[in-house]
Amino acid sequence: MLPVPMATTHANPTPLADAASYDAAEAICRRHAKSFHFASKFLSKPKRRHAFAVYAFCRSVDDAVDSVGADDAKREKLAEFDGILDEVYAGRMPSALRGEQRWALEAFGHTVQACGIERALFDDLLTGVRMDLEQTRFADWQALEKYCYHVAGVVGLMMCRVFGLADKTAEPNAIAMGNAMQLTNILRDVGEDWQRGRLYIPQDELERFGVMEKDIAAGRVTRPWTELMQYQIARAERFYREGASGIEKLPNDGPRRTAAVMAVVYGGILDKIEQNGFDVFSQRAALSLPEKIARVPMAKRLWSRRPFEPVPQMFKLVTRGMEP
Repeated sequence: MLPVPMATTHANPTPLADAASYDAAEAICRRHAKSFHFASKFLSKPKRRHAFAVYAFCRSVDDAVDSVGADDAKREKLAEFDGILDEVYAGRMPSALRGEQRWALEAFGHTVQACGIERALFDDLLTGVRMDLEQTRFADWQALEKYCYHVAGVVGLMMCRVFGLADKTAEPNAIAMGNAMQLTNILRDVGEDWQRGRLYIPQDELERFGVMEKDIAAGRVTRPWTELMQYQIARAERFYREGASGIEKLPNDGPRRTAAVMAVVYGGILDKIEQNGFDVFSQRAALSLPEKIARVPMAKRLWSRRPFEPVPQMFKLVTRGMEP
């Protein structure tokens, strides 16, 4: 059981408040973001704790919206988070959350000040969550890419602040890495999202490959479905490579290693989808802890890359030859 943090202001936090609050944030991350928790071991303790705090806030937004049924109630929850951000960026401790989430929110308040994370980035995140309430289909890749930025690419920018990135030219790489991870989530969760009434794969690409929604509803792994998935995986790999090409610009006190491990571990889900015969309906693609550890040497080649050297192969399987 975590100790209840003492009352504090962000300007003068007590050691107990810091420790308990950041422990609460880590507990949320450990439960819900196993791959990131694994990769975070390479970060220094301060940066690791700040990363947990940012993740815990983002997760709290997702959980709050998922915990209520009607869309109007979800919009009200998002409005509450607008208010929470108002309070946090005014240097006050909101009372809207309780228990573990409230403790983690205290860590979040410390983190946004310590790392200089702009409020606009979290506003972009809330915009992405609202998009889920407004649409369940995406016409084309341009529409889906916009969504990916708002729910994941922007998180890459938040991590740039946590990691202490000084070179702003690497920010597009961070966005690309976030988009790659979100597209990986989308491909992994097609079956689960269908049950929630959502289908993220662009409608024009479903039509181009001849995949019908009734096939997805039935969980059929047809040849058109396989070809469509190969196309989407090739796109995700392109974004991983684009993101990875900026890793050498990160500080070399842990962020490079963490970003490289995240890239190869999360990218490994794509390999797992292919190993599963592109069946994302009856089984969930995931890497075990031994499989994650086995990919660390691959990550080492990535974080050891010198500037202007080509990005090493990040995936175990043969390139699919269907680059979008």
